[in-house]
Amino acid sequence: MTGEIIYATIFMACFVLLAGVVMYLSKTIDAGEARFDSETGRLKKDEEDAAKGPVRPATRMDERTDNE
Repeated sequence: MTGEIIYATIFMACFVLLAGVVMYLSKTIDAGEARFDSETGRLKKDEEDAAKGPVRPATRMDERTDNE
C-alpha cells in the first residue's frame, strides 16, 4: 500500500512538472507561420507586407464586375 502511494505521488509530481514546462514553452516560443521570399529565400517580415498599400477584399469570380 505504501509503495502505491509513493508511486502515485511521484507520478503526479512528474505530471505537474511536465505541465509546467509545457506551459512555459508555450508562452516563450513564438508560434506562427514563417514566410519566405520566393526570389531571395529570406524570411519576410510583417512590416514589409504592410508597406505595400491598401488591398482589395476577396470576391467570388462570378460576382466580379471588372475584367481582371
